[in-house]
Amino acid sequence: MKLYKPLCKIGLALFFLAISLNCFSQRVGVKTNVLGWSTLSPNIGVEFRLSRHFTLNVEGLGNLVGQYYGRTHTAALMPEARYWFSARPQAGHFIGVMGAGCMYQWRLYDTYYLGDAVGAGLTYGYSFVLNKRWSLETTLGAGWLHLREKRYNEGDEIPQLANRSKDMFAPLKLGVTFVYLIK
Repeated sequence: MKLYKPLCKIGLALFFLAISLNCFSQRVGVKTNVLGWSTLSPNIGVEFRLSRHFTLNVEGLGNLVGQYYGRTHTAALMPEARYWFSARPQAGHFIGVMGAGCMYQWRLYDTYYLGDAVGAGLTYGYSFVLNKRWSLETTLGAGWLHLREKRYNEGDEIPQLANRSKDMFAPLKLGVTFVYLIK
């Protein structure tokens, strides 16, 4: 689909960047957010340990849901740099700086929304170690978000340029995530 091509290219570039960082990292975690799955948004993430206290986390999600009142097509990518307070890697409290990029195409009743959003913010979380390989992570993040969209009604012509733009403070991340440590 035309909507996903630019975001897929960015995601692929970040994936290869993350793979190249893997040769320097000592621990790699693969993760998925349970709250994302509860909204029918398949998601996956990878977290690389860069040093004793720093990690790089990259998460992506997609959504192709049809409901009786609307339809949703969404793709998002969220990179994050984290600082862990614990001396044990990827365990305990952490704070992070994150970015977010999203492309969406939504229909709610007879109104269509076609746009993108970018944002940046701060996150806080805690990782509960379950055993040597598994952990459960909780995360909350908020920050600045910029929306730009074409909004139109069914039967109207699609606008050439965005006719709605908005800057706001918003929640950017909410997660209950299972993490599997590979290394």
